[in-house]
Amino acid sequence: MQNNSADTQFVSSASFETPKFVPPISGWGGHAPFAFWLIEALKPRTLVELGTHYGYSYFCFCQQVMLQKLPTRCAAVDSWKGDKHAGLYDESVFNLVQKINSERYESFSRLVRATFAEALDQFADNSIDLLHIDGRHRYEDVKQDFESWLPKLSDTGIVLIHDTQVQGLDFGVFRYWKELASKFPHFEFTHEYGLGVLGVGKAVPDKLRSLFDAASYPDKVAAIRTSYQRLALALYGRRIRRMEPCPCGSGERFKHCHGTLSTQTFGE
Repeated sequence: MQNNSADTQFVSSASFETPKFVPPISGWGGHAPFAFWLIEALKPRTLVELGTHYGYSYFCFCQQVMLQKLPTRCAAVDSWKGDKHAGLYDESVFNLVQKINSERYESFSRLVRATFAEALDQFADNSIDLLHIDGRHRYEDVKQDFESWLPKLSDTGIVLIHDTQVQGLDFGVFRYWKELASKFPHFEFTHEYGLGVLGVGKAVPDKLRSLFDAASYPDKVAAIRTSYQRLALALYGRRIRRMEPCPCGSGERFKHCHGTLSTQTFGE
């Protein structure tokens, strides 16, 4: 019971929110519950995503910013032309992202149609609290993205890096992630191609500091990963049974815990 309860602070009611936008394709779907928790915990003043494609992760961030009524300014940076890893695509992708953004989030969100290098000058140094890197996935690419944008991160800066578990083709994110993890406080989710969470700021919020501290304890790592893997499965249709332990790690059955708040997507 003690091991299970260790992860309750890392799963909140926000983790049980349902994404309002689900695109035709996404390799990020199972990370939405953590994205919702992260926005609630970090409360970023400025959020930037590098590599947006259809916008699943980006609009999850925006959805929670709106729900929490935060003063966050969000920006998605992408050429919306595609690349070797994502594939090339036509204007229909950008048109869809633009439509959703203008209809739901335009008051605090903007789309920056440019390369990552071209967009750098649009953001002041020490200004970004949350940076999500999900562009080209070769070692050289992700290394360049991280190093060129690092000066833009604030004292509370958190960086998310996707595809840390992919080792096929010419993907090199997993190699660079290992280098970063040896230098910065971190936590890694291994489901849905892997998502690395990196604390680059000197004054990250207590909840994020606790998450990074938990990475030193295998039982806590397992509990946190198990919680979010179960929430991911629920998003994909394997609903949480009423008598099943709640994924938050409280030790309570789902029906007596978060099942009282959310049943449409997560519960039977």
